[in-house]
Amino acid sequence: MALITTVKFRFSSNTANYSPSRNPDMNVGHSTNYKGVTVTQSYGGKIYTNERYGKQLQWELNYTNLIDADRLKLEALINAVKGRKTIFEFSPNNGTTYYNVRFEEDSLSFEQTAYGIYSTSFTILQEVA
Repeated sequence: MALITTVKFRFSSNTANYSPSRNPDMNVGHSTNYKGVTVTQSYGGKIYTNERYGKQLQWELNYTNLIDADRLKLEALINAVKGRKTIFEFSPNNGTTYYNVRFEEDSLSFEQTAYGIYSTSFTILQEVA
């Protein structure tokens, strides 16, 4: 897995900046799954596979020590894309590569850890074309 340098979020229908001023914590989860492949075994023992879609990437992002302005950016993003409804663009490498992704949950919750400081975590899943 490549190191996440600077995370960027953008939503194509407008030009608002949804990227927090700091990166997620170093324990970013990154995985690849093949949930689009189904396996069926016949009565005779022969195995058949069907690929509806191929590889799908997933990121688990954890943010601690977010200032209020960054919390508002992430809240604006989840409100703009209406939870899981609409895709948005995510770049783990400062805009060199963008992936179409969507939130895995419909809500985003924040925990206040100090005055004006928040933490949150969420998972985004690549939209497979």
